[in-house]
Amino acid sequence: MKERLIRTVRPLGVGRRPFAGVPTDLVGLTGFALAAATLLAVVDVSSPVVRAAVGAPLLFLAPGYAVVSALFPRARGAGVDTGTDTDGGDGSLIGQTGSPTDVERPALAFGLSFAVLPLLGLGIAALSWRFETTTIVGTVTGFVLVTTAFAAVRRIRVAPRDRYCLGLGGKLRRLRAAIFGSRSLAATAINLVLVVSVLLALTSVGYGLAAPQDGERYTDLRLLTEDESGEYVVGDHADSVEPGESIPVTVAVENQEGESMEYTVVVQEQWVAEDGTVLERNDLRRVDYSVADGATALGDREVTPEAESGEVRIAVMLFDGDAPEDPTTDDAYRHAHFWVEIEDEPAAE
Repeated sequence: MKERLIRTVRPLGVGRRPFAGVPTDLVGLTGFALAAATLLAVVDVSSPVVRAAVGAPLLFLAPGYAVVSALFPRARGAGVDTGTDTDGGDGSLIGQTGSPTDVERPALAFGLSFAVLPLLGLGIAALSWRFETTTIVGTVTGFVLVTTAFAAVRRIRVAPRDRYCLGLGGKLRRLRAAIFGSRSLAATAINLVLVVSVLLALTSVGYGLAAPQDGERYTDLRLLTEDESGEYVVGDHADSVEPGESIPVTVAVENQEGESMEYTVVVQEQWVAEDGTVLERNDLRRVDYSVADGATALGDREVTPEAESGEVRIAVMLFDGDAPEDPTTDDAYRHAHFWVEIEDEPAAE
């Protein structure tokens, strides 16, 4: 009597998880980086708590975790990867001789983030970009996305049995056991204090970098002249003129106050004593400036001293809003000046 061999064939795709090969931690990292960049750079949320909660992990965990994931695509205890296909490696040029534990991975991520951030800062400086929230967040997010994509490719090319997988449930149980598993109440309290201290430190530093920097707000006033090539240069004004002769001056007002500003510029002729005391002053002209945030307004002016002889100081005073009726340099928000000699006779050559 012949035995009939029966083999059960499972239909293709049945019983398989559709996202079994997808590195969920890297997908989560990508989603977090995009969400954080949107909140900090696009929406520009003003809440300090939200900016700190989002900015700290984006700056101090995400870049390092992406690098760790790219360097160590294999799980701990998996076979040694030399970077070749002959031994079951992922075929890349970067080999892996070991793998950090689940506790070491976030520690490495934290440390590598501090190593990566200065390099990104050097890149921003080399490209002559301004160190603003949008630039910093965009640069960090771009690095995280590119590195995460590379890490995902490396991990997917590793055999499933050796591939690192973030078992979140088990990790949380082990974390809870590490913090609260001690029988000593004092040890549990110390563990809690350490965790809270690290979180507060990350939050404080993250907010300091991700929040708008009020200390960088300023207005700059410069007196320029146009050289022979048509370029504006600082200074180089005429040091002597004849009575009634005009002096060309370009007044540059740069607004870095974080919002559009309305200014009033007062050009004043001053007679000054040897001790610096202003003996007499005469307003030559007033000009209103409306300058958008981050912009520089240039105004070409002709200044004509009314003195008939002697040395006078031409003071240019900038006021936030309207200027007072009797303006002085002490009242001005910004001020600059240059000296000019009024010659009643042309200088002999």
